[in-house]
Amino acid sequence: MSSATVTIATRKAAPRKKPWAFLRRRSMWFALIDLAVIVAIWHLVVVTFEMVNRVFLPAPLDVLLGFGQLADAGLLWSNMGFSAITWLIGFALGAFAGIAIGLIVGSIHVAYKLVMPIMWAAWATPLVAIQPIIGVWFGFGMTPNVVLVFLSTAIPISLNTVAGVSGVSPSILRAAEVYGATPLQSYLKVRLPWTFPYIVGGIRLAIPTSLIGLLIGEMVSSPMGMGSLIVTSLARFRTNQAFSAIIFFIVVSVVLVSLSDYLERKVGAWREAGTR
Repeated sequence: MSSATVTIATRKAAPRKKPWAFLRRRSMWFALIDLAVIVAIWHLVVVTFEMVNRVFLPAPLDVLLGFGQLADAGLLWSNMGFSAITWLIGFALGAFAGIAIGLIVGSIHVAYKLVMPIMWAAWATPLVAIQPIIGVWFGFGMTPNVVLVFLSTAIPISLNTVAGVSGVSPSILRAAEVYGATPLQSYLKVRLPWTFPYIVGGIRLAIPTSLIGLLIGEMVSSPMGMGSLIVTSLARFRTNQAFSAIIFFIVVSVVLVSLSDYLERKVGAWREAGTR
């Protein structure tokens, strides 16, 4: 074998870099640059030019000090733990119910026609509007917040799951039948694998909506939690602590969404491979 042939074979065997890997790294740098610009403008407006009273809009350094104050007093971790437990219970129950409802509604034509208008109406209903009713039904404390998280989780996951189950190509199902697959085998080996990326996408969508539901509930009817901490801090004119709690909540939300985004890319890799 000639040296030219060896060179060609080596080039062919070299792994091809993923085209989106660089884009993800570049997006991270853009996000960091955006954050630095926002903090700089924030500092200029509040500290340098004193355009806003620091009582109403604390400086970035004040927010860091507020974070330390909350951590030292034990308020940050106790309220975050309460919120985490509330969210985990509501999210787990909502995800289970949303997947189950979506699989049933997407698989049965009559159920699809009957239930989908209700699901879309529920998705269009703002949580702020139903929070007082839920508070009256379930009282004051963790339970109404769990219900809000449950609803804001179950609805987007069920809608995405329905889209996945009902969106399977009929030709793929017919091919499964040609190869002798029973209806149950077609469901388990064709519909469910096809639907799984939709389920993960619904989970990704449900994370921010459920966190919003949690925050709304805690700000109105909860003795503890991040929402309650924000309201209490603002009522005492400790705006730096309120902003610290808000930013901490945002960071947690971004981390959870990033993790779900990573999971969504992993479970959807087979589709990208199939389109190359």
